[in-house]
Amino acid sequence: MVDIAVDFSKREGYHLQPSKSVILPVKSKAKTIETNLGFWKLNDTVMPVVDKASHIGITRSQNNSAQTTVEENLKKTRRAIYSLMGTGLHGENGLDPETSIAMLRTYILPILTYGLEIVIPKGKILDNLQIQYKKLLKQILSLNINVADPAVYLISGLLPIEAEIHLKILSLFGNIARANKNSSEWRLAERQLQIKSFDSNSWFIDMKKICIKYNLENPLSLLYNEMSKGKWKKMTTTAVHKYWTTRINEEIMYYSSLKYIPTSSFKVGKIHPLALANCANQRDINRIPIRIKIATGTYILQTNRAAYNQNNVDPTCKLCDQAEESLSHFLLCCRALDQIRTPVLKNIICKCSELLLCFATF
Repeated sequence: MVDIAVDFSKREGYHLQPSKSVILPVKSKAKTIETNLGFWKLNDTVMPVVDKASHIGITRSQNNSAQTTVEENLKKTRRAIYSLMGTGLHGENGLDPETSIAMLRTYILPILTYGLEIVIPKGKILDNLQIQYKKLLKQILSLNINVADPAVYLISGLLPIEAEIHLKILSLFGNIARANKNSSEWRLAERQLQIKSFDSNSWFIDMKKICIKYNLENPLSLLYNEMSKGKWKKMTTTAVHKYWTTRINEEIMYYSSLKYIPTSSFKVGKIHPLALANCANQRDINRIPIRIKIATGTYILQTNRAAYNQNNVDPTCKLCDQAEESLSHFLLCCRALDQIRTPVLKNIICKCSELLLCFATF
């Protein structure tokens, strides 16, 4: 087969890339194909036997292609983030969260999820990818590392990385289903969905499980009843968004640190008002992390230091020196902050009075 490829390249007038012409032994549950060095040759040159190889950005390996691809994607993602740090994409004292999230959607997320609709990560590999993704979001939002996970998605309006991968998988299957019925991809999809069981490692079976997870139509019926691209995209996007919106809003109720954030406040694609800046003033932007930390229960007060410090720490407020520095004292009672608090409270009272007046007139 290698000789056929060489002869065809000579007839068509192109050269085979020597650095990418390698032998990758295949290992499966059934058998392992062993290849001895020197057996395969390309133009009388021995083709090297390797344990992993990259093609169009997707790394294939003997044991686990998903793991090697995820590792490479994480490396590329770190390089992309480092290159964007000069623009202010680094969290504290950087760009406002809204701009940072927009840059992450545009430049970082496509790199992080590249090729993962082909080699689907599962189990520990997916967990590791989720951890790195949440760590990145916490850094951009200037949140503590121990903040509750639902708060990350609630503030940013982003979906978990698992949902992003599932959307790409469903989009790819939609392209296959709309292909010509005589094409290899369409025929392969039909065969796999009809023959393979749920224990199979087939890509199409993994995609079928995703359809079941989001209560989507049977993929086999979609092959025979072609659906337009816009209709399929709208249906899959709506199903995925609905599933994760419900799940994240339910998880918020189980975290006591998020009791100040109302339930059902997560909306896909919409940043929480706490993370929005009133203007482009850097002083206003610097206040956003403090607001978010207070709302997510990670802002450190004297009572927190006294409760979790091994040494004896005085919980008394260091501003007024009159009471314990709890969250209610810090926001409402501390006399040292009266000059800052009074105008804000007046604005809140006025706005509430206007809203009550509007409801009273109806």
